Amino acid sequence: MQFEAHGKFEISLQGEIFIIRFFHNWNLEGAQAFFSKYETLVKQSNLKKFGILSDLRQFEGGTPDAIDFFEKISDWAQANGQVARALIMDSGLKEFTIHQIDKEKNRFHIRAFSNETEALNWFETLGLAVSSTGPGVIDNFFLPGKLNKNR
Repeated sequence: MQFEAHGKFEISLQGEIFIIRFFHNWNLEGAQAFFSKYETLVKQSNLKKFGILSDLRQFEGGTPDAIDFFEKISDWAQANGQVARALIMDSGLKEFTIHQIDKEKNRFHIRAFSNETEALNWFETLGLAVSSTGPGVIDNFFLPGKLNKNR
């Protein structure tokens, strides 16, 4: 059975860092729609290596199949240049849930932070560029709904 996609995300690029803000509850269809956009943007960036800053402060969770799908996204990301992930979150339960996605695979450097500044400083220590000369918000997508380039 196919369901309507649920979830919302915003992606911006800052140097070699994709900043992704996740909002609301997610289902499998929402995770699949996210991956379609994310995959395209990573390929268009032509970065040899990159980090992901995942802001999860407004993420409300996901269905088990959505969480499983995010694990597959992590596998793809590592194979396509992701070397680090910073998690911005406000809950230990969220941190536990997100770490379940990696299930001890040691894909890449991963660390949780309380704000973006700390996370960006950490990326710099790993040798990733964090300059803000990038295009800013490059995608703002609401599920269900249409692509919205306006903030």
